[in-house]
Amino acid sequence: MSARLPHLNKRVLAVFLLIGLPILALGIGFVLALGQARLTASFGRHLEQVAQQTAASVDGYVFRRLLDVSLIARTPDLRREARAASARAFVAGDADALDKVWQQHGARPEALAALLQTPVSRYLADIVAHDRIYRELLLTDRFGRLIAASGPTTDYFQGDEDWWRTASEGAGQVMMTDVRWDESARLHAVEIAVPVPEPESDVLAGVLKVVTDSREMLAAVGGVQFGASGQAMLLRDNGSIVFSRRTSDPSSRFYASDEVQQRAPALLAGGPETGVYFKATTPEGDVQLVGLAASQLGRSYSHLAWIVAVTQSESESLAPVQAIGWYLMGVLALTIFAVLLLAVWFSVRLEAPALEEDMRLVEHAPVSHVGETDEEALESKTAQG
Repeated sequence: MSARLPHLNKRVLAVFLLIGLPILALGIGFVLALGQARLTASFGRHLEQVAQQTAASVDGYVFRRLLDVSLIARTPDLRREARAASARAFVAGDADALDKVWQQHGARPEALAALLQTPVSRYLADIVAHDRIYRELLLTDRFGRLIAASGPTTDYFQGDEDWWRTASEGAGQVMMTDVRWDESARLHAVEIAVPVPEPESDVLAGVLKVVTDSREMLAAVGGVQFGASGQAMLLRDNGSIVFSRRTSDPSSRFYASDEVQQRAPALLAGGPETGVYFKATTPEGDVQLVGLAASQLGRSYSHLAWIVAVTQSESESLAPVQAIGWYLMGVLALTIFAVLLLAVWFSVRLEAPALEEDMRLVEHAPVSHVGETDEEALESKTAQG
């Protein structure tokens, strides 16, 4: 019988290597792709939730500020002053003439010289001095004539302004403008106008206009930061930017404005889809994850159809999974190297020469002839040796 030990079949080894290693690599790639998809969905939902929280913060601030302005408008002194001024006869020609002198010459007519020195004007100036969120306050009568202000104004007659018409016509309502960038003051400003009722009634006596600094409201948006690329911004439903930490250009637009316009109706309607997330590519070619949520201001003020967008670079959000992928690729490379090394080593070891069939390694019993006893055969062998 042959004493040859079984050795490694290199062809079989090569077949298994060619089949097994690609399957392992495909399995690793599948797991990584699945993990990235799960992580992308998780980050997208997180951005959506952050957008909802940010939108709620903006809404809370705006509604509190509107309430504060409405309470100022119901101050008894303002209501009495507005009623007394409205009792004077209104002549459109006289108001226009005074307004023209006020605007063209920058000088106040003698009849209005003391307008900014009244107790109500000093009260409004005191509010501006002690709360820098308020930049300007002015009070008109029911005809639009200026009767008090916290400081010098650009014109006297306010009745031809859109904000004044909105707050005074019909039953009157609170009016809030969109955020605008004031280049001279270097700030984002919002104008709020509220009707001023007569004392002890809701009859319109005048209108109070307030210009506010929006930095406190926008701090909730500008304070959102995710790593190096994440940010939040306040958008209009057409994709234009109301506020962004990285730009103050009033004409700038969101790079995914088309997607925002498509999703805005469902978001602003307040249906089941309270927030969404999607992927978008910047002009520089960077893929971003975008989470959207609608402000509730649009339900009360249709022109304030604001949407909060929170974005982060996809590559930055997937960096942990990508790092794990590189580690797994390194493990795969080491595995291939170790398998090949072991295959070579075993192949060399198993290629040793086969053992001879008879190398006298086994003691054979002496061969006895016919009729010869074992003792005689042993003696015969001894004699031969």
